[in-house]
Amino acid sequence: MASTASLPDLEHTAAHWQWALDAAARALDAARVVLPPEKIGEETRHLAHDRAAAAALLRRVAVVSGATPAPWLPSGPVTPPMLGLPGRTLACVFDLDGVLTDSAALHAAAWAQALDAELLSLAHDERRRFVPFDPRDDYRAYFDGRPRIEGIHLFLAGRGIRLPLTEVEEIARRKGELLEHGLRERGVAALAGARRYLQAAGFARLGRAVVSASTTAGPMLEQARLTDLVEASVDARAIRFGNLRSRPAPDLLLAACAELGVPPERAVSVTHSGAGVVAARSIEMFVVGVARGADADALRSYGATTVVESLTTLLDPRLRVG
Repeated sequence: MASTASLPDLEHTAAHWQWALDAAARALDAARVVLPPEKIGEETRHLAHDRAAAAALLRRVAVVSGATPAPWLPSGPVTPPMLGLPGRTLACVFDLDGVLTDSAALHAAAWAQALDAELLSLAHDERRRFVPFDPRDDYRAYFDGRPRIEGIHLFLAGRGIRLPLTEVEEIARRKGELLEHGLRERGVAALAGARRYLQAAGFARLGRAVVSASTTAGPMLEQARLTDLVEASVDARAIRFGNLRSRPAPDLLLAACAELGVPPERAVSVTHSGAGVVAARSIEMFVVGVARGADADALRSYGATTVVESLTTLLDPRLRVG
C-alpha cells in the first residue's frame, strides 16, 4: 500500500496520527493525579518514542511512494498561541496572493501585458501620452483582490478613459489567456513558511480557508502543492454566484467563515492588503498582516493586529524544525 500513497493521503494520515498522539498526551497529563511520577516519566518516554516512530514511518512511506514534500509531525501538541494566534481561534482565512503563494507577480505581469497594448493603441489614436501600467502600484490600487471587470473599470476611470463593455471584456479575456500562459511557463510556488504554517494549523484543529478574486485560485493552489491543506476556498466563481462584494467589504471573509462553520470573531484573517485589514476589522476578526518595510507600516496604519514578514515568523520555534 505504501507504493500507492499520495501526498494528500499522507497529510491526512499525519494529521490523524498527530491528533491521536495529542489525545494520549492529554490522557497522560490527566493521569498525573493518580499515577506515581516514575510511571508518568516512563509513559512520557514511550509517547515521545511513538511520535518519533510515526514521523519516521511517514518519511519512509513518502520516499517509497515518491510523495514530495514529505509530511511532518511536530514533537508535541500544537495550540493556536504556538501559531501566534489568540487561544480562542477556531479558523484562519488566508489571502492566496502574497500570503500563501507568489502569484501576485504573475497576475501583475499579465495585467501589464493586457493593458499596455490597449494604452499604447489609445495613445496613438488619441495623441495622448503613453503611460504604461505599473505592475506594483496600479496592480495594488485597482486589481489586487478584485474581479477582472471591476478592476478594469476602476483602472480606466483612474486614467480618465472610458471604453465600451465589449472592449473591457476583451481585455479581461486577454488577461486570462496571459495568466494561463504564465502558469504553464513559469508557474507559482508557495511562499516561505506557508506549507509548514498550514500544516501546523491543521494539527491545531483550526479550519483553513483561502480567499482570492482569481479564476485560477484552484490551479495555483495545486501548483504550490497546498490544495490538501485547506478545507474551503472563496474565489472568483464564489464571488460571481454569491454576488459578493470585493474587499474592503467583508463579504469574502464572511463566506469563508460560513464554509468553515465558525463565527468571524473566532477566526483570524491573514492578509497582505489594506483592504483585507479593513474588511476583517469590520467584522471583529483578529488580523495578521504579512508584509515588510513600508508595506508593513501601511498595514499597521489600517489597523492590523500584528504584522510579520512571513508566516514562519509567527510559528513557535519548536514548529520550525523537523
